[in-house]
Amino acid sequence: MSSLPRDNKREHNKQANRATLIEAARICFLQIGFDAVTVRDIVRESGLAPGTFYNYFPDKETMFRKILDERISEITQRMHDLRARAATLDEFVYGAFHTLFLKIVDEPCFFELILRNEHTVRGLFRETVVGIPMQQLKADLRDAMMRGLFPDLDVDLLAAALYGIAFEIGRVLCEQGNRDAEQAARFATRMLVEGIQTFGLSGPRAKLGRGIAPGMTVIQT
Repeated sequence: MSSLPRDNKREHNKQANRATLIEAARICFLQIGFDAVTVRDIVRESGLAPGTFYNYFPDKETMFRKILDERISEITQRMHDLRARAATLDEFVYGAFHTLFLKIVDEPCFFELILRNEHTVRGLFRETVVGIPMQQLKADLRDAMMRGLFPDLDVDLLAAALYGIAFEIGRVLCEQGNRDAEQAARFATRMLVEGIQTFGLSGPRAKLGRGIAPGMTVIQT
């Protein structure tokens, strides 16, 4: 078997070193916490030579952002796609909850990382890791109101309610490993949808839907 050309081998080694550093950092941030972790801790965990870190990252904050950004961007896009296609209030709410909760159940370590560093995530990344999903949710809610899926409500408060329910139920799913994502999504959806119904929907475009989340009681307009 022929060896890789020198340039390809160098690039392969760079990618491998970067991946090794990211995994080492993830372990350190989960076990020690962002505030206590040092670059030296990350390099020691990686097993790479001292000084290697700075060939790839300027500081631990940039690395922490890298670890979070890719996964959160992926789940934010998936939830946006589902909300954009939703034809009813149930679909809008249930689809996003179910997608997020499945991700948490399937990859609990990632959410554990966020919980372990919750204060840091909220403080350092308000405009990115926290801010971007919230901005997208608000935009999706405005669009849904225009389409008649939601009554005309305060978007900031509604987004905060959705985000809070998702985050805290996600915490339960993460901390209690025997929880079912679908059951949790049905619970969250029913609680939220029935609350929204008290505000009322009106007009020919109003759609609540039926049957997206088994066991839900849904009022048709």
